[in-house]
Amino acid sequence: MNEPEILIISDKVDYTTDYITVELHNRKQNYLRINRDEFTDYSVTFDIDSATLFIERSDVPFSISELNLKAIYFRAPIYLRDIYQPNIPEQTQLYRTQWAAFVRNLAIFEKPLWINNPIATFKAENKLVQLKYARDAGFRLPRTLVANKCPEIIKNNADYIIKSIDTAVLRIEDKEAFVYSNVVKGSELKHAELSIAPVIIQDYLYPKTDIRVTVIGNSIFPVKILLNGCGVEGDWRRIKEGVQFIECTLPKEVSQACVNLVHSLGLSFGAIDLIESDDKMYFLEINPTGEWGWLVHAAGIPLHETLCNLLELGNV
Repeated sequence: MNEPEILIISDKVDYTTDYITVELHNRKQNYLRINRDEFTDYSVTFDIDSATLFIERSDVPFSISELNLKAIYFRAPIYLRDIYQPNIPEQTQLYRTQWAAFVRNLAIFEKPLWINNPIATFKAENKLVQLKYARDAGFRLPRTLVANKCPEIIKNNADYIIKSIDTAVLRIEDKEAFVYSNVVKGSELKHAELSIAPVIIQDYLYPKTDIRVTVIGNSIFPVKILLNGCGVEGDWRRIKEGVQFIECTLPKEVSQACVNLVHSLGLSFGAIDLIESDDKMYFLEINPTGEWGWLVHAAGIPLHETLCNLLELGNV
């Protein structure tokens, strides 16, 4: 029976995970990839007494236990944000919720290295928790308020950035809509109807340069995000073409704060968004399941190699 040392949990159309599996294959590593959208194609049994997961795929049996397992690469969102939409059949709802719960329960494997543990990911995806831990790690934060009405301290002529507390993906008729961060004047906020849901309100710092820092174990990979050589006004994710990702160096204390933040949240990987404004560095957020494949392609940074080094090692 096959006893893989590395378990990959993803889905079949996640091309970022393909970087990992191709690299592990080239290294002749003993790994198994299971895809969340193909669970019905597997025969799965978890034996609680022996704490062993048995999987049969295409008539090939696998046995997974802490006796052999060194690391788990878990790449999946924790929150199922669209699960109760009226157009999702009951069987699909059941499939997604129960298999998601099954994967979360694989946290019973406590000895292997997780990138990232689903329990830690669940905690780290909460933006206010992130901000607290970031402040404790030594980061400077923009002034931040959470409210469902306009706070009295908002100034008419000042600029503010408005964010959803959680990733907001809406379905408008037959189309999916993603809610980006938006820059607004204080005067607009004072006339806005916010009572339906709380929002994050932060001082908008501009001019600014966005910096994405990918943390893998104790290694960091920062890039500046530029448009025509300058910082991008507003949310850079709105820009589809012409954005440049340029490797950069961070001050030593900022680099250490990035690593400390990831570790304090119980993570092995984190995608951190910073901004530099007026020669000061500010923390915005961390994504424990953040995308990184685009940095391999657009910036030529071999993040997959560092991730595989960590998976092979089995500890940070």
